[in-house]
Amino acid sequence: MNALMQLRIWIGIIVIGTLSVSCAASSEDDSTMADLVLLNGNVITVDGDFSYAEAFAIRDEEFIAVGSNEDVQDYIGNQTSIIDADGKTVIPGLIESHVQATAAARNEAVQPFLQLGSISEIQEWLQNEVQNRPAGEWIRLPRADVTRIREGRIPYPEELDAAAPEHPAVFIWQFADQQTQVLNSAAMEAAGITSQTSVPEGGRMYLDEDGEPTGVLENSGELTEEYLSIPEVSQEEHLFKLEELLGLYNKVGITSVYERNGSPEAYQLFNQLKQDGRLTTRVMVTINLSSDGTLEGTERVIRSMPLRYRDGDDWVHVGPLMIRADGGILYGTAFMQEPYGVDAAAFYGFEDPNNRGSLLIGDDELWNLLFTGHRMNWPMAVHVTGDAGVDAVLDVFDSLRESIPGSSDLRPTLIHAYFPNPEAAERVAELGVGVDTQTAWYYKDGDALSNVLGSERIEKFIGLRTWKDASVNIALNSDHMQGFDPNRSLNPYNPFLTMYTAITRKTEGGQVFGQHHQISREDAIRMMTIDAAWLNFEEERKGSIETGKLGDFAILSEDFLTCEEEKIREIHSQLTVVGGNIVYEAPGFTSRQR
Repeated sequence: MNALMQLRIWIGIIVIGTLSVSCAASSEDDSTMADLVLLNGNVITVDGDFSYAEAFAIRDEEFIAVGSNEDVQDYIGNQTSIIDADGKTVIPGLIESHVQATAAARNEAVQPFLQLGSISEIQEWLQNEVQNRPAGEWIRLPRADVTRIREGRIPYPEELDAAAPEHPAVFIWQFADQQTQVLNSAAMEAAGITSQTSVPEGGRMYLDEDGEPTGVLENSGELTEEYLSIPEVSQEEHLFKLEELLGLYNKVGITSVYERNGSPEAYQLFNQLKQDGRLTTRVMVTINLSSDGTLEGTERVIRSMPLRYRDGDDWVHVGPLMIRADGGILYGTAFMQEPYGVDAAAFYGFEDPNNRGSLLIGDDELWNLLFTGHRMNWPMAVHVTGDAGVDAVLDVFDSLRESIPGSSDLRPTLIHAYFPNPEAAERVAELGVGVDTQTAWYYKDGDALSNVLGSERIEKFIGLRTWKDASVNIALNSDHMQGFDPNRSLNPYNPFLTMYTAITRKTEGGQVFGQHHQISREDAIRMMTIDAAWLNFEEERKGSIETGKLGDFAILSEDFLTCEEEKIREIHSQLTVVGGNIVYEAPGFTSRQR
Protein backbone atom coordinates (compact mmCIF):
# COMPACT_ATOMS: atom_id res chain seq x y z
CA MET A 1 0.00 0.00 0.00
CA ASN A 2 1.54 3.27 -1.10
CA ALA A 3 1.62 6.46 0.93
CA LEU A 4 -1.14 8.12 -1.14
CA MET A 5 -3.56 5.23 -0.53
CA GLN A 6 -2.82 5.25 3.22
CA LEU A 7 -3.52 8.98 3.31
CA ARG A 8 -6.87 8.47 1.56
CA ILE A 9 -7.86 5.74 4.06
CA TRP A 10 -7.01 7.92 7.03
CA ILE A 11 -8.92 10.83 5.54
CA GLY A 12 -11.93 8.50 5.03
CA ILE A 13 -11.75 7.30 8.64
CA ILE A 14 -11.59 10.86 9.88
CA VAL A 15 -14.54 11.91 7.69
CA ILE A 16 -16.64 8.89 8.76
CA GLY A 17 -15.77 9.54 12.39
CA THR A 18 -16.64 13.18 12.05
CA LEU A 19 -19.93 12.33 10.40
CA SER A 20 -20.69 9.79 13.13
CA VAL A 21 -20.02 12.32 15.85
CA SER A 22 -22.03 14.91 13.96
CA CYS A 23 -24.94 12.52 13.49
CA ALA A 24 -24.78 11.49 17.14
CA ALA A 25 -24.84 15.13 18.19
CA SER A 26 -27.68 15.98 15.85
CA SER A 27 -29.66 12.91 16.88
CA GLU A 28 -29.71 14.27 20.43
CA ASP A 29 -31.21 17.51 19.16
CA ASP A 30 -33.62 16.06 16.63
CA SER A 31 -37.27 15.21 16.98
CA THR A 32 -36.66 12.15 19.17
CA MET A 33 -35.80 14.25 22.23
CA ALA A 34 -38.39 15.50 24.69
CA ASP A 35 -39.03 19.13 25.53
CA LEU A 36 -39.85 18.19 29.11
CA VAL A 37 -39.46 15.06 31.22
CA LEU A 38 -40.93 14.41 34.68
CA LEU A 39 -39.22 11.83 36.92
CA ASN A 40 -39.94 10.25 40.33
CA GLY A 41 -43.63 11.10 40.37
CA ASN A 42 -46.69 9.45 41.88
CA VAL A 43 -48.52 9.89 38.60
CA ILE A 44 -52.28 9.24 38.60
CA THR A 45 -52.82 8.77 34.87
CA VAL A 46 -56.65 8.52 34.95
CA ASP A 47 -56.40 6.18 31.97
CA GLY A 48 -58.94 3.41 31.40
CA ASP A 49 -57.40 1.29 34.15
CA PHE A 50 -56.77 4.22 36.50
CA SER A 51 -53.13 3.14 36.49
CA TYR A 52 -50.09 4.78 38.03
CA ALA A 53 -46.78 5.78 36.49
CA GLU A 54 -43.47 7.19 37.66
CA ALA A 55 -42.42 9.36 34.76
CA PHE A 56 -43.43 10.80 31.42
CA ALA A 57 -42.00 12.78 28.51
CA ILE A 58 -43.57 15.62 26.51
CA ARG A 59 -42.64 16.85 23.04
CA ASP A 60 -44.51 19.34 20.84
CA GLU A 61 -47.16 19.77 23.56
CA GLU A 62 -48.01 16.03 23.73
CA PHE A 63 -47.11 13.11 25.98
CA ILE A 64 -44.76 10.86 23.99
CA ALA A 65 -43.92 8.35 26.73
CA VAL A 66 -45.52 7.38 30.05
CA GLY A 67 -44.08 4.77 32.39
CA SER A 68 -41.03 4.32 34.61
CA ASN A 69 -37.97 6.55 34.93
CA GLU A 70 -36.12 4.08 32.69
CA ASP A 71 -38.85 4.29 30.05
CA VAL A 72 -38.19 8.00 29.48
CA GLN A 73 -34.39 8.14 29.80
CA ASP A 74 -33.85 7.86 26.06
CA TYR A 75 -35.93 11.01 25.51
CA ILE A 76 -33.66 13.24 27.60
CA GLY A 77 -31.39 15.47 25.57
CA ASN A 78 -29.25 18.50 26.26
CA GLN A 79 -32.22 20.83 25.74
CA THR A 80 -34.75 18.78 27.70
CA SER A 81 -36.19 20.37 30.82
CA ILE A 82 -36.27 17.89 33.70
CA ILE A 83 -38.65 17.99 36.66
CA ASP A 84 -37.97 15.79 39.67
CA ALA A 85 -41.40 15.32 41.27
CA ASP A 86 -39.72 13.84 44.36
CA GLY A 87 -42.59 11.42 45.00
CA LYS A 88 -45.32 14.06 44.82
CA THR A 89 -48.71 13.28 43.31
CA VAL A 90 -49.16 14.28 39.68
CA ILE A 91 -52.56 14.43 37.99
CA PRO A 92 -53.84 15.34 34.53
CA GLY A 93 -54.60 19.02 34.11
CA LEU A 94 -58.02 19.71 35.60
CA ILE A 95 -60.89 20.70 33.31
CA GLU A 96 -63.23 23.34 34.78
CA SER A 97 -66.18 22.56 32.56
CA HIS A 98 -68.47 25.45 33.49
CA VAL A 99 -67.25 29.00 33.99
CA GLN A 100 -68.32 32.43 32.83
CA ALA A 101 -64.83 33.86 32.77
CA THR A 102 -65.39 36.79 30.41
CA ALA A 103 -68.28 38.06 32.55
CA ALA A 104 -66.31 37.52 35.77
CA ALA A 105 -63.36 39.45 34.35
CA ARG A 106 -65.52 42.36 33.21
CA ASN A 107 -67.41 42.50 36.51
CA GLU A 108 -64.17 42.50 38.47
CA ALA A 109 -62.88 45.40 36.39
CA VAL A 110 -66.03 47.38 37.23
CA GLN A 111 -66.42 46.41 40.90
CA PRO A 112 -64.43 43.68 42.68
CA PHE A 113 -66.72 41.01 44.07
CA LEU A 114 -67.51 41.04 47.77
CA GLN A 115 -69.75 38.47 49.45
CA LEU A 116 -72.05 40.31 51.85
CA GLY A 117 -73.55 37.82 54.27
CA SER A 118 -76.11 39.75 56.32
CA ILE A 119 -78.33 42.82 56.26
CA SER A 120 -75.92 44.59 58.63
CA GLU A 121 -73.00 43.85 56.28
CA ILE A 122 -75.02 45.21 53.37
CA GLN A 123 -75.78 48.37 55.34
CA GLU A 124 -72.16 48.76 56.44
CA TRP A 125 -70.94 48.45 52.86
CA LEU A 126 -73.48 51.05 51.75
CA GLN A 127 -72.49 53.45 54.54
CA ASN A 128 -68.85 53.21 53.50
CA GLU A 129 -69.77 53.92 49.88
CA VAL A 130 -71.78 56.97 50.92
CA GLN A 131 -68.67 58.47 52.52
CA ASN A 132 -66.85 58.39 49.17
CA ARG A 133 -69.62 59.49 46.84
CA PRO A 134 -71.15 62.93 46.26
CA ALA A 135 -74.76 63.33 47.39
CA GLY A 136 -77.18 62.30 44.69
CA GLU A 137 -74.89 59.74 43.02
CA TRP A 138 -76.57 56.42 42.42
CA ILE A 139 -75.17 53.35 44.19
CA ARG A 140 -75.78 49.80 43.01
CA LEU A 141 -75.14 47.27 45.76
CA PRO A 142 -73.12 44.09 45.10
CA ARG A 143 -74.93 40.88 44.32
CA ALA A 144 -75.98 38.93 47.40
CA ASP A 145 -78.15 35.84 46.93
CA VAL A 146 -80.82 35.41 49.57
CA THR A 147 -79.46 31.97 50.51
CA ARG A 148 -76.18 33.63 51.46
CA ILE A 149 -77.82 36.29 53.68
CA ARG A 150 -78.10 35.16 57.29
CA GLU A 151 -81.56 36.66 57.72
CA GLY A 152 -82.79 34.61 54.76
CA ARG A 153 -84.17 37.63 52.91
CA ILE A 154 -83.13 40.57 50.80
CA PRO A 155 -82.95 44.03 52.44
CA TYR A 156 -86.02 46.20 52.92
CA PRO A 157 -86.19 49.70 51.41
CA GLU A 158 -86.14 51.30 54.87
CA GLU A 159 -82.89 49.46 55.68
CA LEU A 160 -81.31 51.06 52.62
CA ASP A 161 -82.76 54.41 53.75
CA ALA A 162 -81.03 54.07 57.13
CA ALA A 163 -77.65 53.48 55.49
CA ALA A 164 -78.00 55.97 52.62
CA PRO A 165 -80.58 58.70 53.28
CA GLU A 166 -79.29 61.08 50.57
CA HIS A 167 -77.90 58.72 47.92
CA PRO A 168 -80.15 56.77 45.54
CA ALA A 169 -79.37 53.13 46.36
CA VAL A 170 -80.61 49.99 44.60
CA PHE A 171 -80.27 46.33 45.54
CA ILE A 172 -80.88 44.01 42.57
CA TRP A 173 -81.63 40.32 42.83
CA GLN A 174 -81.69 38.79 39.36
CA PHE A 175 -81.60 35.45 37.59
CA ALA A 176 -82.06 35.20 33.84
CA ASP A 177 -85.09 37.38 33.04
CA GLN A 178 -86.44 37.36 36.61
CA GLN A 179 -85.46 40.51 38.50
CA THR A 180 -86.34 42.10 41.85
CA GLN A 181 -85.17 45.62 42.66
CA VAL A 182 -85.23 47.21 46.10
CA LEU A 183 -84.99 51.03 45.98
CA ASN A 184 -84.50 53.40 48.86
CA SER A 185 -86.51 56.61 49.12
CA ALA A 186 -83.83 58.71 47.44
CA ALA A 187 -83.82 56.35 44.46
CA MET A 188 -87.61 56.42 44.18
CA GLU A 189 -87.57 60.21 44.19
CA ALA A 190 -84.66 60.53 41.77
CA ALA A 191 -86.32 58.13 39.30
CA GLY A 192 -89.67 59.87 39.67
CA ILE A 193 -91.47 56.68 40.67
CA THR A 194 -94.89 57.26 42.23
CA SER A 195 -98.13 55.39 42.54
CA GLN A 196 -99.05 56.79 39.12
CA THR A 197 -95.99 55.33 37.40
CA SER A 198 -96.75 52.72 34.76
CA VAL A 199 -94.66 49.56 34.98
CA PRO A 200 -93.51 47.66 31.88
CA GLU A 201 -95.59 44.75 30.63
CA GLY A 202 -94.95 41.74 32.87
CA GLY A 203 -93.62 43.98 35.64
CA ARG A 204 -94.96 44.75 39.06
CA MET A 205 -94.68 47.59 41.57
CA TYR A 206 -95.51 46.69 45.17
CA LEU A 207 -97.77 49.15 47.01
CA ASP A 208 -98.38 49.63 50.72
CA GLU A 209 -101.81 49.73 52.40
CA ASP A 210 -102.13 53.40 51.45
CA GLY A 211 -101.49 52.64 47.79
CA GLU A 212 -97.99 54.14 47.78
CA PRO A 213 -94.94 52.38 46.27
CA THR A 214 -92.93 50.39 48.83
CA GLY A 215 -89.72 50.57 46.84
CA VAL A 216 -89.87 46.96 45.61
CA LEU A 217 -90.14 46.37 41.86
CA GLU A 218 -90.29 43.15 39.86
CA ASN A 219 -89.23 42.91 36.22
CA SER A 220 -89.36 46.69 35.92
CA GLY A 221 -85.73 47.48 35.25
CA GLU A 222 -86.68 49.98 32.57
CA LEU A 223 -87.69 52.42 35.33
CA THR A 224 -84.12 52.68 36.63
CA GLU A 225 -81.85 51.52 33.80
CA GLU A 226 -80.80 55.04 32.78
CA TYR A 227 -79.38 55.60 36.27
CA LEU A 228 -77.62 52.26 36.60
CA SER A 229 -75.55 52.03 33.45
CA ILE A 230 -72.52 49.78 33.86
CA PRO A 231 -69.23 51.65 33.37
CA GLU A 232 -67.42 50.96 30.12
CA VAL A 233 -64.46 48.60 30.25
CA SER A 234 -61.89 48.94 27.48
CA GLN A 235 -60.96 45.84 25.54
CA GLU A 236 -57.40 45.97 26.86
CA GLU A 237 -58.60 46.24 30.44
CA HIS A 238 -60.99 43.36 29.82
CA LEU A 239 -58.17 41.28 28.32
CA PHE A 240 -55.90 42.13 31.25
CA LYS A 241 -58.46 40.96 33.82
CA LEU A 242 -59.27 37.87 31.76
CA GLU A 243 -55.59 36.99 31.53
CA GLU A 244 -55.31 37.48 35.29
CA LEU A 245 -58.27 35.20 35.95
CA LEU A 246 -56.96 32.43 33.70
CA GLY A 247 -53.67 32.64 35.59
CA LEU A 248 -55.56 32.19 38.85
CA TYR A 249 -57.22 29.10 37.39
CA ASN A 250 -53.74 27.75 36.67
CA LYS A 251 -52.74 28.28 40.31
CA VAL A 252 -55.28 25.69 41.41
CA GLY A 253 -54.35 23.12 38.76
CA ILE A 254 -56.88 24.05 36.08
CA THR A 255 -55.52 23.78 32.55
CA SER A 256 -58.77 23.88 30.52
CA VAL A 257 -62.07 25.72 30.93
CA TYR A 258 -65.42 25.51 29.18
CA GLU A 259 -66.82 29.02 28.83
CA ARG A 260 -70.59 28.67 29.15
CA ASN A 261 -73.14 31.24 28.02
CA GLY A 262 -70.46 32.56 25.67
CA SER A 263 -70.60 34.43 22.38
CA PRO A 264 -68.54 35.13 19.25
CA GLU A 265 -67.18 38.17 21.09
CA ALA A 266 -66.02 35.98 23.97
CA TYR A 267 -64.33 33.66 21.48
CA GLN A 268 -62.48 36.62 19.98
CA LEU A 269 -61.27 37.75 23.42
CA PHE A 270 -59.70 34.38 24.15
CA ASN A 271 -58.32 34.18 20.65
CA GLN A 272 -56.74 37.62 21.06
CA LEU A 273 -54.95 36.45 24.20
CA LYS A 274 -53.67 33.45 22.25
CA GLN A 275 -52.45 35.61 19.38
CA ASP A 276 -50.69 37.90 21.87
CA GLY A 277 -48.95 34.96 23.56
CA ARG A 278 -50.86 35.64 26.80
CA LEU A 279 -53.14 32.59 26.95
CA THR A 280 -52.24 30.04 29.63
CA THR A 281 -55.44 27.99 29.72
CA ARG A 282 -57.18 26.01 27.00
CA VAL A 283 -60.70 27.27 26.29
CA MET A 284 -63.84 25.86 24.74
CA VAL A 285 -66.47 28.55 24.12
CA THR A 286 -70.15 27.66 24.23
CA ILE A 287 -72.28 30.02 22.13
CA ASN A 288 -75.54 31.27 23.62
CA LEU A 289 -78.36 30.79 21.11
CA SER A 290 -81.09 33.41 21.11
CA SER A 291 -83.77 33.52 18.42
CA ASP A 292 -87.46 34.17 17.93
CA GLY A 293 -88.11 30.52 18.67
CA THR A 294 -89.29 29.55 15.19
CA LEU A 295 -87.59 26.99 12.98
CA GLU A 296 -86.85 29.59 10.31
CA GLY A 297 -85.68 32.25 12.73
CA THR A 298 -83.42 29.84 14.61
CA GLU A 299 -81.82 28.59 11.38
CA ARG A 300 -81.31 32.18 10.27
CA VAL A 301 -79.55 33.06 13.54
CA ILE A 302 -77.27 30.03 13.39
CA ARG A 303 -76.33 30.64 9.75
CA SER A 304 -75.54 34.29 10.52
CA MET A 305 -73.01 33.39 13.21
CA PRO A 306 -69.39 34.22 12.26
CA LEU A 307 -68.27 30.93 13.82
CA ARG A 308 -68.91 27.26 13.18
CA TYR A 309 -68.76 24.30 15.54
CA ARG A 310 -65.14 23.18 16.20
CA ASP A 311 -63.62 26.32 14.72
CA GLY A 312 -60.24 26.93 16.35
CA ASP A 313 -57.57 24.63 17.74
CA ASP A 314 -56.42 22.89 20.92
CA TRP A 315 -56.08 26.26 22.66
CA VAL A 316 -59.31 28.02 21.72
CA HIS A 317 -62.22 26.45 19.89
CA VAL A 318 -65.98 26.67 19.47
CA GLY A 319 -68.19 24.27 21.39
CA PRO A 320 -71.96 23.67 21.55
CA LEU A 321 -74.86 26.03 21.27
CA MET A 322 -76.55 26.75 24.61
CA ILE A 323 -80.17 27.52 25.41
CA ARG A 324 -82.01 28.16 28.70
CA ALA A 325 -85.04 26.02 29.52
CA ASP A 326 -85.89 26.99 33.10
CA GLY A 327 -84.64 29.16 35.97
CA GLY A 328 -82.72 28.41 39.16
CA ILE A 329 -83.41 26.76 42.48
CA LEU A 330 -81.99 29.71 44.45
CA TYR A 331 -84.75 31.85 42.99
CA GLY A 332 -87.68 29.45 42.99
CA THR A 333 -87.81 29.43 39.19
CA ALA A 334 -86.59 25.87 38.54
CA PHE A 335 -89.36 23.75 36.96
CA MET A 336 -90.11 21.03 39.53
CA GLN A 337 -92.26 17.87 39.46
CA GLU A 338 -93.74 18.61 42.89
CA PRO A 339 -95.01 21.96 44.22
CA TYR A 340 -92.48 24.04 46.11
CA GLY A 341 -94.69 24.03 49.21
CA VAL A 342 -95.50 26.42 52.02
CA ASP A 343 -91.97 26.91 53.39
CA ALA A 344 -90.58 27.60 49.93
CA ALA A 345 -93.43 29.95 49.12
CA ALA A 346 -92.63 32.05 52.18
CA PHE A 347 -88.92 32.05 51.33
CA TYR A 348 -89.26 32.87 47.63
CA GLY A 349 -92.26 35.18 48.03
CA PHE A 350 -94.76 32.97 46.17
CA GLU A 351 -98.43 33.67 46.57
CA ASP A 352 -99.27 30.05 45.72
CA PRO A 353 -97.46 27.21 47.55
CA ASN A 354 -98.55 24.89 44.71
CA ASN A 355 -96.26 26.77 42.36
CA ARG A 356 -93.85 24.37 40.59
CA GLY A 357 -91.98 26.94 38.51
CA SER A 358 -92.18 26.64 34.74
CA LEU A 359 -90.20 26.50 31.55
CA LEU A 360 -88.93 29.86 30.37
CA ILE A 361 -89.83 28.90 26.81
CA GLY A 362 -92.80 27.01 25.41
CA ASP A 363 -92.68 23.39 24.29
CA ASP A 364 -92.76 24.37 20.62
CA GLU A 365 -89.89 26.81 21.03
CA LEU A 366 -87.85 24.21 22.94
CA TRP A 367 -88.38 21.74 20.12
CA ASN A 368 -87.57 24.30 17.41
CA LEU A 369 -84.30 25.34 19.04
CA LEU A 370 -83.02 21.82 19.73
CA PHE A 371 -84.23 20.39 16.43
CA THR A 372 -82.64 23.15 14.36
CA GLY A 373 -79.35 23.06 16.24
CA HIS A 374 -79.01 19.29 15.88
CA ARG A 375 -80.15 19.32 12.26
CA MET A 376 -77.33 21.78 11.55
CA ASN A 377 -74.86 19.47 13.35
CA TRP A 378 -74.37 21.59 16.45
CA PRO A 379 -74.24 19.83 19.83
CA MET A 380 -76.78 21.43 22.15
CA ALA A 381 -76.29 22.31 25.83
CA VAL A 382 -79.43 23.10 27.81
CA HIS A 383 -79.58 25.04 31.07
CA VAL A 384 -82.23 23.13 32.99
CA THR A 385 -82.34 22.93 36.77
CA GLY A 386 -85.56 21.28 37.94
CA ASP A 387 -86.57 17.64 37.52
CA ALA A 388 -89.69 18.51 35.53
CA GLY A 389 -87.55 20.68 33.28
CA VAL A 390 -85.18 17.78 32.72
CA ASP A 391 -88.10 15.54 31.73
CA ALA A 392 -89.28 18.11 29.18
CA VAL A 393 -85.82 18.41 27.63
CA LEU A 394 -85.34 14.63 27.53
CA ASP A 395 -88.69 14.28 25.76
CA VAL A 396 -87.34 16.47 22.97
CA PHE A 397 -84.00 14.66 22.82
CA ASP A 398 -85.88 11.37 22.64
CA SER A 399 -88.07 12.53 19.78
CA LEU A 400 -85.04 13.89 17.95
CA ARG A 401 -83.67 10.37 17.64
CA GLU A 402 -86.44 9.58 15.18
CA SER A 403 -86.47 12.96 13.45
CA ILE A 404 -82.68 13.23 13.11
CA PRO A 405 -80.95 9.83 13.10
CA GLY A 406 -77.62 10.07 14.88
CA SER A 407 -78.57 13.13 16.90
CA SER A 408 -77.56 11.34 20.12
CA ASP A 409 -74.05 11.07 18.70
CA LEU A 410 -73.77 14.84 19.17
CA ARG A 411 -73.59 14.29 22.95
CA PRO A 412 -76.12 16.89 24.07
CA THR A 413 -75.61 18.24 27.58
CA LEU A 414 -77.86 18.99 30.53
CA ILE A 415 -76.42 21.95 32.42
CA HIS A 416 -77.23 21.80 36.16
CA ALA A 417 -79.99 19.09 36.36
CA TYR A 418 -79.91 19.32 40.16
CA PHE A 419 -82.62 16.85 41.19
CA PRO A 420 -81.97 13.53 39.45
CA ASN A 421 -84.11 10.45 39.87
CA PRO A 422 -83.34 6.93 38.66
CA GLU A 423 -85.85 7.07 35.80
CA ALA A 424 -84.42 10.28 34.38
CA ALA A 425 -80.86 9.00 34.87
CA GLU A 426 -81.63 5.86 32.84
CA ARG A 427 -83.06 8.03 30.04
CA VAL A 428 -80.03 10.32 30.09
CA ALA A 429 -77.67 7.35 29.78
CA GLU A 430 -79.73 5.73 27.01
CA LEU A 431 -79.86 8.98 25.02
CA GLY A 432 -76.11 9.55 25.28
CA VAL A 433 -76.63 12.84 27.12
CA GLY A 434 -73.96 14.25 29.44
CA VAL A 435 -74.48 16.22 32.66
CA ASP A 436 -72.61 19.40 33.62
CA THR A 437 -73.32 19.99 37.33
CA GLN A 438 -71.96 21.95 40.30
CA THR A 439 -71.37 21.05 43.93
CA ALA A 440 -70.62 24.71 44.73
CA TRP A 441 -74.34 25.46 45.03
CA TYR A 442 -74.75 22.55 47.46
CA TYR A 443 -71.72 23.62 49.51
CA LYS A 444 -72.66 27.30 49.71
CA ASP A 445 -76.46 27.08 49.74
CA GLY A 446 -77.37 23.64 51.06
CA ASP A 447 -77.74 24.87 54.65
CA ALA A 448 -80.29 27.53 53.69
CA LEU A 449 -82.11 25.37 51.13
CA SER A 450 -82.55 22.53 53.61
CA ASN A 451 -85.10 24.65 55.45
CA VAL A 452 -86.81 25.60 52.20
CA LEU A 453 -86.98 22.48 50.06
CA GLY A 454 -87.55 19.81 52.69
CA SER A 455 -85.55 16.72 53.52
CA GLU A 456 -86.46 14.62 50.48
CA ARG A 457 -85.46 17.23 47.90
CA ILE A 458 -82.32 18.44 49.68
CA GLU A 459 -81.07 14.85 49.98
CA LYS A 460 -81.07 14.38 46.22
CA PHE A 461 -79.87 17.93 45.45
CA ILE A 462 -76.77 17.47 43.22
CA GLY A 463 -77.39 13.71 43.50
CA LEU A 464 -74.22 12.48 41.84
CA ARG A 465 -74.70 8.86 42.89
CA THR A 466 -77.96 8.64 40.94
CA TRP A 467 -76.20 9.73 37.76
CA LYS A 468 -73.18 7.53 38.49
CA ASP A 469 -75.24 4.38 39.11
CA ALA A 470 -76.83 4.85 35.69
CA SER A 471 -73.38 5.23 34.02
CA VAL A 472 -74.05 8.82 32.98
CA ASN A 473 -71.02 10.90 32.00
CA ILE A 474 -70.82 13.66 34.61
CA ALA A 475 -68.66 16.78 34.46
CA LEU A 476 -68.13 18.28 37.91
CA ASN A 477 -67.48 22.01 38.06
CA SER A 478 -68.24 25.29 39.83
CA ASP A 479 -70.27 27.59 37.53
CA HIS A 480 -67.78 30.31 38.47
CA MET A 481 -69.23 33.68 37.48
CA GLN A 482 -68.17 36.41 39.94
CA GLY A 483 -65.09 37.05 42.02
CA PHE A 484 -61.44 36.16 41.61
CA ASP A 485 -60.66 34.32 44.85
CA PRO A 486 -60.82 30.51 44.41
CA ASN A 487 -62.54 30.00 47.77
CA ARG A 488 -64.45 33.25 48.29
CA SER A 489 -65.96 33.88 44.88
CA LEU A 490 -69.73 33.78 44.46
CA ASN A 491 -69.18 30.19 43.34
CA PRO A 492 -65.75 29.02 44.54
CA TYR A 493 -63.74 27.59 41.65
CA ASN A 494 -61.19 25.76 43.83
CA PRO A 495 -61.44 22.31 42.16
CA PHE A 496 -60.36 20.55 45.33
CA LEU A 497 -63.24 22.17 47.23
CA THR A 498 -65.53 21.09 44.38
CA MET A 499 -64.31 17.49 44.67
CA TYR A 500 -64.24 17.59 48.49
CA THR A 501 -67.93 18.48 48.50
CA ALA A 502 -68.78 15.65 46.10
CA ILE A 503 -66.79 13.18 48.21
CA THR A 504 -68.08 14.24 51.64
CA ARG A 505 -71.50 15.80 50.89
CA LYS A 506 -70.64 18.43 53.50
CA THR A 507 -72.10 21.91 53.25
CA GLU A 508 -70.24 25.04 54.28
CA GLY A 509 -71.98 24.68 57.65
CA GLY A 510 -70.76 21.10 58.02
CA GLN A 511 -74.12 19.40 57.49
CA VAL A 512 -74.48 16.26 55.37
CA PHE A 513 -77.66 15.70 53.35
CA GLY A 514 -78.08 12.56 51.28
CA GLN A 515 -74.95 10.75 52.46
CA HIS A 516 -75.63 7.95 49.98
CA HIS A 517 -74.74 10.39 47.19
CA GLN A 518 -71.09 10.55 48.29
CA ILE A 519 -68.71 9.46 45.54
CA SER A 520 -65.17 8.08 45.63
CA ARG A 521 -62.06 10.18 45.18
CA GLU A 522 -61.32 8.29 41.97
CA ASP A 523 -64.74 9.17 40.57
CA ALA A 524 -64.37 12.80 41.61
CA ILE A 525 -61.11 13.24 39.75
CA ARG A 526 -62.52 11.48 36.70
CA MET A 527 -65.41 13.96 36.68
CA MET A 528 -62.93 16.85 36.49
CA THR A 529 -60.68 15.27 33.88
CA ILE A 530 -61.61 12.49 31.45
CA ASP A 531 -65.40 12.67 31.95
CA ALA A 532 -65.36 16.43 31.47
CA ALA A 533 -63.31 15.92 28.31
CA TRP A 534 -65.94 13.47 27.04
CA LEU A 535 -68.62 16.18 27.08
CA ASN A 536 -66.69 18.08 24.43
CA PHE A 537 -65.45 15.12 22.33
CA GLU A 538 -61.96 15.68 23.75
CA GLU A 539 -61.35 12.41 25.59
CA GLU A 540 -58.80 11.42 22.93
CA ARG A 541 -56.91 14.72 23.40
CA LYS A 542 -57.04 15.49 27.12
CA GLY A 543 -58.27 14.32 30.50
CA SER A 544 -55.61 11.68 31.19
CA ILE A 545 -51.85 11.25 31.06
CA GLU A 546 -51.39 8.97 28.06
CA THR A 547 -49.20 9.01 24.97
CA GLY A 548 -50.62 11.12 22.17
CA LYS A 549 -52.61 13.37 24.49
CA LEU A 550 -51.96 16.99 25.32
CA GLY A 551 -49.18 17.46 27.88
CA ASP A 552 -51.24 19.13 30.61
CA PHE A 553 -50.66 18.22 34.26
CA ALA A 554 -50.33 19.51 37.82
CA ILE A 555 -48.11 18.50 40.73
CA LEU A 556 -50.07 18.58 43.98
CA SER A 557 -49.20 19.58 47.53
CA GLU A 558 -50.84 16.41 48.94
CA ASP A 559 -51.71 12.93 47.73
CA PHE A 560 -55.29 13.43 46.63
CA LEU A 561 -56.18 9.75 47.01
CA THR A 562 -54.73 9.09 50.47
CA CYS A 563 -54.60 12.36 52.44
CA GLU A 564 -56.99 13.02 55.31
CA GLU A 565 -60.45 13.80 54.00
CA GLU A 566 -60.59 17.31 55.44
CA LYS A 567 -57.29 18.14 53.75
CA ILE A 568 -58.67 17.53 50.28
CA ARG A 569 -60.13 21.04 50.02
CA GLU A 570 -56.76 22.51 51.08
CA ILE A 571 -54.77 20.84 48.28
CA HIS A 572 -53.16 23.24 45.86
CA SER A 573 -51.01 22.99 42.78
CA GLN A 574 -47.28 23.38 43.20
CA LEU A 575 -46.63 23.29 39.48
CA THR A 576 -49.10 23.57 36.62
CA VAL A 577 -48.05 22.76 33.06
CA VAL A 578 -50.00 23.23 29.83
CA GLY A 579 -48.62 21.60 26.70
CA GLY A 580 -45.24 21.08 28.36
CA ASN A 581 -44.98 24.77 29.29
CA ILE A 582 -44.97 25.83 32.93
CA VAL A 583 -47.83 28.28 33.54
CA TYR A 584 -47.67 28.34 37.34
CA GLU A 585 -44.97 27.52 39.86
CA ALA A 586 -45.65 27.89 43.58
CA PRO A 587 -43.19 29.95 45.62
CA GLY A 588 -40.53 27.71 47.05
CA PHE A 589 -41.11 24.84 44.63
CA THR A 590 -37.62 23.42 44.04
CA SER A 591 -38.07 20.14 42.17
CA ARG A 592 -36.84 21.32 38.80
CA GLN A 593 -33.41 19.99 37.85
CA ARG A 594 -33.01 22.16 34.79
